Amino acid sequence: MSLSQSELELESGSALGEPHICAENEIPEHLRIHRVLEIDGDAKNHWEVFSLWLATGEDVLSGEAEEEGELLNLSSMKINFCPFCGAALNTN
Repeated sequence: MSLSQSELELESGSALGEPHICAENEIPEHLRIHRVLEIDGDAKNHWEVFSLWLATGEDVLSGEAEEEGELLNLSSMKINFCPFCGAALNTN
């Protein structure tokens, strides 16, 4: 249960480049690291970690969501280093 890159772009209002693949650690499914190329039409060139809160069956039963996998919350933070392996994230 995860969003595709194009769904994440739509929800975040961003154009995303390649994801960071952390070779030394497993990144939790609800976190994604991507190069950000554009936000709301403004050119960018930095990395962000995105935190996705996707609905579970319990969220549907409680009325918080209409279906499992629905995006309930999305937040992101600009980063220069991978918080899982420590690699410097190049902006070139």
